[in-house]
Amino acid sequence: MALSATQKAQVRLYLGWSARFFQFDSRLEQAMSAVATEPEHELQITDTLVNNGLLASVSDILTKLTDSHKRLKATKVGSIDLPGFGEIQALRMEGKRHVKTLGSILGVEVRNDIFSSARSTSFASHGGMSGGGNYVGK
Repeated sequence: MALSATQKAQVRLYLGWSARFFQFDSRLEQAMSAVATEPEHELQITDTLVNNGLLASVSDILTKLTDSHKRLKATKVGSIDLPGFGEIQALRMEGKRHVKTLGSILGVEVRNDIFSSARSTSFASHGGMSGGGNYVGK
């Protein structure tokens, strides 16, 4: 069973690949199609949160990360103490781990880290990704 359109969109988002212009650099699209021939790897990607499916796990971490911002309140004045900051850092690290695993299973690089607050240095154009990052070739 192949990845659904929604699952493919999630993979593109989590790995930092453009939803446009993939006809010029089709490695991720080919990898997502090919993973259907390897049911054990496809299941690692698509399984439920209970069974540690990568898409469900990353989605869950993103939800927890958003929820954690509500708890990020200063507890003292002067040297500011933000007790929720450690939780946010731990969620980001766990998210990065899952995204790297997803890229590893598919055999493609992570182009933009969705768990980083840093601005992306690459962009999509009609010729594919350019402008820095991990992109090699043209």
